[in-house]
Amino acid sequence: MTDIEVRPSSPPPEEEQRQDDETTIVLTAIDTSNLASRVVDLAARVARRTWNNAQLHLIHVVRAARFDRPKQSGIRREDVIAEAKNYLDYYVRVARRQSPAPVTGHLAEGDPVDEILRHARSLSADLVIVGTHDTVGLERFLLGSVAEKVIRRAPCPALVVRVKQRAYTKVS
Repeated sequence: MTDIEVRPSSPPPEEEQRQDDETTIVLTAIDTSNLASRVVDLAARVARRTWNNAQLHLIHVVRAARFDRPKQSGIRREDVIAEAKNYLDYYVRVARRQSPAPVTGHLAEGDPVDEILRHARSLSADLVIVGTHDTVGLERFLLGSVAEKVIRRAPCPALVVRVKQRAYTKVS
């Protein structure tokens, strides 16, 4: 009987080099909720700590069509778009301070689920990060959950960020 030496398999050096040089695209969706800061913070940390060659893309989707706001409100579409752009620019600056990865902002107009998924596909995203408000009951039935729809249909892994639940403490 002959002895066979078993060595752990490792990729050839050229394949290992290729994997290290490969760019990882992280697409992060932000909305106008209080959760946006937490989502950007987590996305910047994930990009910074997980991949050497990560690119962080932030997307903010605005509904600026006439039927998305009351006609009597007097708010012009141009004003809605300008405010959304300022909001996105703020979070791009925040992400750039938190991560050495290149950060790009994308402003889209339309249905949030469709736009997030369209950008994920066009960027060939490796990870999509979304926040959730954990709506329940009638609100969820009527509005649906953007996060739930995105994770069900995303072309890549998706990470959901939510507010951390604290342990219930009975106060006497």
